[in-house]
Amino acid sequence: MSKFIDKMIEHDIDTLNDHLPESRVPLSELIGVTSPHFRTRIGEISVFQIEEIEKISLEVPNKFHKDINLPIVILRRLDYGHGIYTVAGNKIELFLIHRIIGYVDLGWEEFSGWKPVEKLARPQVQILRQKLPSTTTIGIVISSKEDSSFNFD
Repeated sequence: MSKFIDKMIEHDIDTLNDHLPESRVPLSELIGVTSPHFRTRIGEISVFQIEEIEKISLEVPNKFHKDINLPIVILRRLDYGHGIYTVAGNKIELFLIHRIIGYVDLGWEEFSGWKPVEKLARPQVQILRQKLPSTTTIGIVISSKEDSSFNFD
C-alpha cells in the first residue's frame, strides 16, 4: 500500500478510538462518588454506572482498589488475527477480568502465583461487556508496535 493509504487508515483507526479515556481513574477514587466518570480523548465526559463500581469494589480486595484503573480498556488486536483482544492494563485488572468472565476460579489470595493469559477471544469480551458495560471499553489497534496513545498508566 502507499504511504498515503497507510496514513489514511491510521487516521481512521485513531478516530475510531476517540471514545477511549484520556486517562483512567483508580477504583479507590471512584468509590462513593455520586457521579463517577472519566474524560475521553476528545474531551467528552463518559459516566460509570454506580452499580458497576460497587460490584467491582466488592469483588476486589481493598488493598487492590488503587491498582484497578477504570475504564478497563480492551484492545481489538488486528495483528493477532480474527476476534482476538488484549487488555491495556495491568495483571490485577486482567485477573479481575478472568474472574468476572468465569475463567479463573482462584481466590485473590492466590493472585501472585497466577500465570496471566493475555489474549481474550470475542466470546469472552462479549461476556465481559455484558457484565461491565460502563467500566470497560473497546479500542482498536492495527499493529503490535508500541503506541504511546494507548499508555494509560
